[in-house]
Amino acid sequence: MAALAMAVVGVKSFFDIFGEKVAADTVDAGMIVTVIGAIFMVGSFVALIIAAKRFPTTLAPSLIAVLIIGLFSIIGLLAIPAREDFVQIFATADVREIFGPHVAPKSGVITQGAQLAVGFAPIALLAVMFFKPDWFTLERLRWVLLAVILGAVAHSVIAWLQVVGVVPYTYFFNLMSGRVGRASGGYFHPASLGRLLIFAVFILYAAGNRLRLSSLARYGIVALLAATAVVSTHRITILCVALVIVAFELRRLPELLRQISDLPFRTAVWGAAILVVLMVLAAIRWGAYLWDRALFLLTQVGSLNPTNDEFLHGRGQIWFRVVDVWQDAPWDVWLIGLGYEPWNTHADPLRIFVVWGLLGLALMSIIFINLWRVTKRAVAVESRWMLTVLYVLTIISALTQKPTSYSYFMWLFFLSLLLLVRFFPAKSAPVSVPDDASGDPR
Repeated sequence: MAALAMAVVGVKSFFDIFGEKVAADTVDAGMIVTVIGAIFMVGSFVALIIAAKRFPTTLAPSLIAVLIIGLFSIIGLLAIPAREDFVQIFATADVREIFGPHVAPKSGVITQGAQLAVGFAPIALLAVMFFKPDWFTLERLRWVLLAVILGAVAHSVIAWLQVVGVVPYTYFFNLMSGRVGRASGGYFHPASLGRLLIFAVFILYAAGNRLRLSSLARYGIVALLAATAVVSTHRITILCVALVIVAFELRRLPELLRQISDLPFRTAVWGAAILVVLMVLAAIRWGAYLWDRALFLLTQVGSLNPTNDEFLHGRGQIWFRVVDVWQDAPWDVWLIGLGYEPWNTHADPLRIFVVWGLLGLALMSIIFINLWRVTKRAVAVESRWMLTVLYVLTIISALTQKPTSYSYFMWLFFLSLLLLVRFFPAKSAPVSVPDDASGDPR
């Protein structure tokens, strides 16, 4: 089950290509595969506990916190009739499209509970890894990582086919001048494509030579994924991809400069000339399009004044409206939330508060702090900066997105933690140090 769960993590993005592209959650191939993968993750954990006759303490705070948050969802479902008067505010409110369509409380609570269970199921898989590290060999992990990268390439190809008009756009930005199509790959929204791009770039850099790809291949894929992020015009994706590239490249900048200085003069001149020619050709072919997209990114941001309703394309209006409504919320809603998200909050901390209350925020903090502490102890000191990069990416995404509600974002986040623990184990970590390409532990 653990092996099958890892395989599902790798191939999940390919199943997302199929199915109707709509804003609402639908039961498609991607969703079915995600649920199956989560069952394998939890199933392997439960079976291992039964076999070992003991419960792991390393990730116990995270596991218990997820179960308690899940209990809040059950309470939210049972409390719907008692909160009918308060919930009616969201059904009758005259709000803009950015708030999202009206969400029925019952279906909303069930959806949020399912997203929590599926999205955080990899905690169980991570616990299995600490139980049985030899099940997660480097060779098996390498194939999973390569599958994720290949999925990102496939979606990038679809995105570029959208750009050239071969594949129709599925998402549009409404402007005064009309609708502008935005590349989203095999997904409905560019943000979904962005999650895959961000983690694929992180994996390419963090795994490095362990993927057994040549430097030319790795940098070529990074360039493709970075260019796809740009044409998607999704700002958080562009920012996070750029952050990964800068963080990793700055670490190797001294070595890179040394290698360049060691090149023969003629080789350096020819290399620079070829690079300039390629840039000129790219500017001639794609310059107008890229310039148009750059203007879009710079001008279509709404207001940058946090007190304005148009802040970040209306997000300010949502956030202030939630604050106003919650002033009259019952104490239990403040404490354990509504159980669902009646309006699209466009910010993960606010979403967690709305759905699971102040206690939900505290428990979610416990989960990520526990994961940080456990992973930091298991990773070599010289590699811990990569864990920091991973957390910074998640925090940035949470500012205007909702990463903890996106199952595949969380799956790739946990896969990245597993990557760091297996590829860069601390000498004193409870995970065996692999001594060869097959990942056989010493």
